[in-house]
Amino acid sequence: MTSIDHKELFEKYYQNKYDFNTASLSPNEVADIKRLAREKRVDYALAPMGTGVFGWILRQGADIRFELVPFDSDNIDGMLYIPTIGKERAYIILNANKPLINQIFTAAHEFYHYIRDYARFKDTPYICDFQMLKDVNEMKACRFAAELLLPEEALSREVQDWQRILEIAVFKRTSFADFASLSILLTVKYQMPLKAVIYRLVEEGYIDSADTYIKNYEFIKKILQEIKIFGKRVDELYRTENNYVLPYGATYQDMEKAFSTGNASREDILADASKLDLDMNLIRDFLGEDAKEENDDDDDDELFAIINAKQGVDAFDNAAEKNAPA
Repeated sequence: MTSIDHKELFEKYYQNKYDFNTASLSPNEVADIKRLAREKRVDYALAPMGTGVFGWILRQGADIRFELVPFDSDNIDGMLYIPTIGKERAYIILNANKPLINQIFTAAHEFYHYIRDYARFKDTPYICDFQMLKDVNEMKACRFAAELLLPEEALSREVQDWQRILEIAVFKRTSFADFASLSILLTVKYQMPLKAVIYRLVEEGYIDSADTYIKNYEFIKKILQEIKIFGKRVDELYRTENNYVLPYGATYQDMEKAFSTGNASREDILADASKLDLDMNLIRDFLGEDAKEENDDDDDDELFAIINAKQGVDAFDNAAEKNAPA
């Protein structure tokens, strides 16, 4: 087995920090995304989806699986993985070390890649190469996730209700505190990252610029986490525990079945398991191998060590702070 350079591997396959600023998308591109989001969330109408997104995605097709993987790198939010052992199967990988609110947005983001980009990877399996998708497609996936979790019509209703509460005629004339308060309410109700909520207000024309709010982002987030009436809900959203996705299991079972039926070779299984950072001892168990016999395989040892040492990856140092999810 040829050793793999860890920097090259994760530069190619990780999900970069999200850029919530989708202003460069054309009107036609935005309209297409809005139509797609409305079509997909029809069962929810204008109701918040939030943590329901995980079960909702699984109901969209029997070939979709979730995996929670505790990536050490803070720059990895998730990825869409297409294994060699079944081209009709796709895995949405979530970073289990990220807050639940990030995992919600990541799931919606990766689902866009699944429905719009999966076909082009059928003949080129493994982890989708986001460099091939270009920045514009990442913006589309972010905009789709935002529209799916907080659709235009629901946001309009929330703004109208907020205006009525504040007894104001022109929304843009409200104070910074009022804008910030609405952003906090929407974050909790729709379970979407605070930054994504701020940019939704920009996207739909309720705020001319996000600059002021992004500059004060940490302050607004601090207030969000200190409001007592939201305590329990906010605490859940900002913990990494995800009780809405069954961790691990499905991938191991699929791999074991593919190997036992002859649909995947030992090399395919090991390659896929390595990229997914699965427990290699469990993999060797169903491959019928003794882990001790592998000790003389320096390449395997090097590969596994590299994959397990993701905290040393420095490929993401240039990620812009403005692009970081809440």
